[in-house]
Amino acid sequence: MAQSSVIDEKSVFATIESANVVPARARMGGTIVDLRVKQGDHVEQGQVIATVGDPKLALQTHAFSAQVQAAQAQLAQAQVDFQRAQRLVAANAISKNAFDQARTAFDVANSNVRSMSAQRSVVQQQSAEGQVLAPTVGRVITVPVTSGTVLMPGDTVATVAEGDFVLRLEVPERH
Repeated sequence: MAQSSVIDEKSVFATIESANVVPARARMGGTIVDLRVKQGDHVEQGQVIATVGDPKLALQTHAFSAQVQAAQAQLAQAQVDFQRAQRLVAANAISKNAFDQARTAFDVANSNVRSMSAQRSVVQQQSAEGQVLAPTVGRVITVPVTSGTVLMPGDTVATVAEGDFVLRLEVPERH
């Protein structure tokens, strides 16, 4: 005797969810100038998924670069004056006070170059912080922004789901 089976198929709702969803957030405020991911893309930890730009930072970088160049010119002149003062003091042609003034001017000019360079580095670091990085390896679930979106620091650019996906079924009680 042949055994027969009855197949009873029912429609159910199901979602695939991640056990852990991590937001990728902007570290600085500005405008999204480059959005590199879309929903469903696979990302690696540390991958650049967007770039936030602020035109004021570029202007500040140029301003500090010009100030560094001016300070370097002042340093070069102070170095020439200090070397001349060293030769003259060795020949007893100038006073110790004039030599000390030349050395101080050289030290101040050298400090100004370092100070301006450090300020320029701070602005360059702020620009580098415009890169939004993937916080973990996974799949992009949502991207609630587009290119040109204005962001505040801490705003979410994308959410990334780590591995370990879970299937959630909604089965009616009668089934």
